Amino acid sequence: MLHWVSFFCLFAIASVSPMDSADAQEDIIEGAWQQIESNAGACAKCHILVAPKGEALSVVANNGWSAVVSIQPMKEPLEAMGTGMWAPGRIGTAAGRPCSVVFRLIRQRLYMSMRVDMEDGSRRQINAVFGRVWFGA
Repeated sequence: MLHWVSFFCLFAIASVSPMDSADAQEDIIEGAWQQIESNAGACAKCHILVAPKGEALSVVANNGWSAVVSIQPMKEPLEAMGTGMWAPGRIGTAAGRPCSVVFRLIRQRLYMSMRVDMEDGSRRQINAVFGRVWFGA
């Protein structure tokens, strides 16, 4: 009898899919996030929306950039990374430029680190912190 109990326990553990964990992690960061601070300047109206996009997540900012990120499995704290683009035709040196972005979720704050490839070959580093809109950011 003990042998069967051990077998069922091992079967239950083995049947837990890593994708279930990744899906649960995606749910944690989906939704609206309000910018709290940034090294690119204060912006009380800046926010991002994180939504499912196939196997990844779409991040759209109201200040002109968007990205597609993927949850990094087994990362603690939760980490999502990917690439995106600043919208062309916007005012500023980043307009139309590609970027890479990393998000880390720490204590209900979403920390963003973005690198923008500038036209002259240099890179601009933008760091920001976001809070949940419904927590009053």
